[in-house]
Amino acid sequence: MRKTFLAATVILTLISCKKEEAPISIEANQTPIEKLIAGNQRFLEEKTIHPHQNKKSVLENQNGQHPFAVIVTCSDSRVAPEILFDQGIGDLFVIRNAGNLISDIDMGSIEYAVEHLDAKLIVVLGHTECGAIKAYVSDKNNDYKKHHNHIDDIVETIAQEKEEIEEEKLHSKDKNLLGCINANIEHSYKTIANNPIIIKHETQILSMRYDVHTGKIVKL
Repeated sequence: MRKTFLAATVILTLISCKKEEAPISIEANQTPIEKLIAGNQRFLEEKTIHPHQNKKSVLENQNGQHPFAVIVTCSDSRVAPEILFDQGIGDLFVIRNAGNLISDIDMGSIEYAVEHLDAKLIVVLGHTECGAIKAYVSDKNNDYKKHHNHIDDIVETIAQEKEEIEEEKLHSKDKNLLGCINANIEHSYKTIANNPIIIKHETQILSMRYDVHTGKIVKL
């Protein structure tokens, strides 16, 4: 009787199991941007394959790295490029700070990835609900000029961006968070695009924005 019960349980379990889906593979001939877009789509559809996230990848990259893209993005804990683009060890050269700003050190990191690591793509990845931009748009009285802390340095850097100044001429910044986020992304994009080393190597540059509400990344 017990054997019959166990056999029936096994049969019911097999019947209830979903049919396994065919494994998703990465196309070898995809361009860098196609790899990123496809990866984010997998993330959105909950079909991530977590490529190059194993000990084998560690060993394959132990003597050098060959990232196919540079991602300049925010330090926000909700914005994790390797997860959102479904990539792994050795795939992305990631540069992060509050507000995805471009300091001399950040620019030097970008130059290194392009000139010495042969990265073919640079992505400036801003995001909705960015805390750094929120600090800027909520500062109605330019209190950042008092410089009580280093956060003021971040706000001042954003306030001095030409694109932010132009955007504020069109719309009041305190009611235009998304417009200011886009202006900040555009500023970083233009700063990188005007770099002589980037121009020399003819590196592709893209502006993108991540939506923290949906998980989707779009090109601007």
